[in-house]
Amino acid sequence: MDIIYINFKKYSFVFVVLFTLIFFSSHTEAEETSTYAIKPFSNVGGFVHLNDERIGFATFMKGRTYQLVSEDETSYHVAFGNGFVYVDKNYAEKVESPKNLVLEKGEFTAIPKSRQIVLSHPKSKSAFLGYVNPSVRIPVIKEDKGYYEFNFGGTKGYIHKSNTNVDNGIPVLMYHHLMWDKALSDHANNNMTIEYMQFEEQMRYLKDNKWKTISMQQLDDWLSLQNNMPEKVVAITFDDGITSTVDLAYPLLKDMNFRATSFVITGKIRQSAKYWIASDLQYVGLKEIKATVDVYDYQHHSNDMHLYKSGAKSGMFTTESYEAILQDIQNGSAQLGKAFSNDIVRTKYLAYPFGHYNQITIQAAQDAGMRLAFTTVTGNVKLKDSPYELKRQGIAPYHSMGDFVKKLEGTYK
Repeated sequence: MDIIYINFKKYSFVFVVLFTLIFFSSHTEAEETSTYAIKPFSNVGGFVHLNDERIGFATFMKGRTYQLVSEDETSYHVAFGNGFVYVDKNYAEKVESPKNLVLEKGEFTAIPKSRQIVLSHPKSKSAFLGYVNPSVRIPVIKEDKGYYEFNFGGTKGYIHKSNTNVDNGIPVLMYHHLMWDKALSDHANNNMTIEYMQFEEQMRYLKDNKWKTISMQQLDDWLSLQNNMPEKVVAITFDDGITSTVDLAYPLLKDMNFRATSFVITGKIRQSAKYWIASDLQYVGLKEIKATVDVYDYQHHSNDMHLYKSGAKSGMFTTESYEAILQDIQNGSAQLGKAFSNDIVRTKYLAYPFGHYNQITIQAAQDAGMRLAFTTVTGNVKLKDSPYELKRQGIAPYHSMGDFVKKLEGTYK
């Protein structure tokens, strides 16, 4: 075999030139790789799907181009805020576009007071990009010269801060037990039990005032900076898994096309619930869970630790070891999974028993696969809140309708 020797010193200049040409040609090719945009034929709305409804978020202008994230059979998905909005394919065309900006995520939200012009720079005399609608949450990247910067179609858009309201966050309502008439039961003085008529009035208010219910997954995605939310959204939750949630609340929620989350004490789950006696508490079984999943997302409220140990001043989720709490959560996920073909991964959300927790509890919840965990501290949920210390709005018999409205708005004290 012949061996070829190369005089590297003699040809070093040639190698440098060849390497430079190869490197920069490939680098230039990468920089010039096209992405896609949409170009509207006329002014067109951008909207989000929330459950079964379209909710308008923005207006994109005829002839301008906006970053295309993805598409489906009928809609283009156009970059907006922390996610995208849908644009009907009948009103825009797909075009090649230079490489788009990769913008930061917005970590707090503002709500336009009215339909607002979106500008290309933080000054009044700048290019006009489109409009944003009132009553939608705008994920703000930063404030610049009195303007809020956010992702509008894949570019930096600006609206003036004075034209927005502060966002007080998303309310997560907390219920426990419903009764027709508390006075006829052993729970007359229990602040965790409200009468059906009070609950119905509150749900009617939500419906009449166009509030939309969201799931834990939707709230999770919002907190993870993956989607956009309108202003009037609410999460409805029940703790414990008491049968009144299926006997009384379920038919009303279903009639209103509402969704809710039921945080169940999994250690009380049997094949089916005991016969309902108004003077006592019964808990949903596998039968009731399977029959009501069109309304309820069943999640975790501990397995065998919804208790105080003798002499303790707080619940077992704060007095037991990390290993014991972790095992309890894992056991609960397995028990609840029996209603879902032994799927334990679907259980991702936890309400702390009695709202009690500490850093050991949080670590155990994380390690058990929980993505969000809820307390009983009063308040609404905002972007950048700790996902394992989320607040809720507890509803008690003494809360008036005025109180209820303030809880929705995040102004209840």
